[in-house]
Amino acid sequence: MRGTSRLRIPVGLVTVAAVLGAMLVAAGRLIVDGFAGIDDADAAAARELAAGRDGWLLDLTWAGTYLSDTYVVIVATAVIAAVAVWFTRQWWLPGGVILLTAGETAIYEVSNSLVDRPRPQVARLDPGDPMASFPSGHTAAAVCLYGGLACILIGLARHRGGRIPTVSAAVAAPLVVIVPLVVAFCRSYRGMHYASDVVAGLFLGWCWLMTVNHLVLSRAWSAREAGGRAAPAPRPATIPRPAEPAPVKGTP
Repeated sequence: MRGTSRLRIPVGLVTVAAVLGAMLVAAGRLIVDGFAGIDDADAAAARELAAGRDGWLLDLTWAGTYLSDTYVVIVATAVIAAVAVWFTRQWWLPGGVILLTAGETAIYEVSNSLVDRPRPQVARLDPGDPMASFPSGHTAAAVCLYGGLACILIGLARHRGGRIPTVSAAVAAPLVVIVPLVVAFCRSYRGMHYASDVVAGLFLGWCWLMTVNHLVLSRAWSAREAGGRAAPAPRPATIPRPAEPAPVKGTP
């Protein structure tokens, strides 16, 4: 039974990754082929954003993009995984953190190469493959990186208690929503993605985050509690009392 339970984790991860990749490829090809006029609406929105660019927003969106830059994600993942190893002495949390960003990257790379959507036909302010618009990898990475951090801190607050974990969880929880939306806006504003690209990136990131959290991250706390559960103390051995000799009849 234990072997079957462990096998369910990789099977579940591979199945979800394959389904997500297929859904993204299908959606991307439909958009590129003109389904429901989404491509035209995307192009109009991209031109409108580019026409309204302002100096101070250009600086802010440049900084916002780096919240999920490739090197930032790699370094942050390594640091979070290392801290998780030190804290738990188990592989569930660090393994989950690595799976979040590595799995998201793999799904993104496959779907991106199969869809092969050109980037918006506006002035693009950042470097990048001109045929790598769908989905937005920066947006998906932001969901997985900051969402994974929030899941860990919320788990600490729920299972360990204490003021510091609780405050940390309260601060980190909004990051799951705020940071990916900021990154999504920055990538669109700077001409790197259409609106549907960042929506697809949010979808990819959220689905993968929920999958890894359910199959891997959440098991860290049950494993830690099981390992920290004290075994019941053995009962002290009882020494039988010697039987008293029966009184001899006739003895006064």
